[in-house]
Amino acid sequence: MIRMLRAAVCACLLGAALVAPAAAGKPTMEVIKIADVGILDEFLTEVCGFDIFFDGAGHFTLRQFTDRAGDFRGEVNNFAIRVRYYSEFGSVNAVDTGADRVTVLDDGSQVFSIIGNVQSITVPGHGRVYSNNGQMTFHITFDAEGNPTFELLSAPGQHPEVGQEVVLCEFLGP
Repeated sequence: MIRMLRAAVCACLLGAALVAPAAAGKPTMEVIKIADVGILDEFLTEVCGFDIFFDGAGHFTLRQFTDRAGDFRGEVNNFAIRVRYYSEFGSVNAVDTGADRVTVLDDGSQVFSIIGNVQSITVPGHGRVYSNNGQMTFHITFDAEGNPTFELLSAPGQHPEVGQEVVLCEFLGP
């Protein structure tokens, strides 16, 4: 869920990027460490109707590529995150590992791929109860105001029909 939300935000921000002829430039890189403890998840709390907290640990690495003129050409982001969601009724563990890749095309549109284990949830005593893994590739175009439109190109792998919030509410509820 975190990666999917980030994808939409990235697409909105990057939609305004100017497109120039492709030429190799040195990528910028940033590593962001995650060490969150006892954070109230307001979205899940509202959806489920009871308080849900999370602890997160890991990191993600952001790499942005520009051409020699400094114009954005793409990015590759790698994730290695473990999250424990919990309520007064129980806890579950989630893992998010893999890469996201954005490539800017000559017409200004983008190809966005989410690759890896986007979200895998395990519950003590039940094992894996949710798994969203494989690859999802989108073509993103932008209207005159910069609003993105996503077109799913392919989705090989295991992608559940229900959102993770359904599973989390079920296993963290009374």
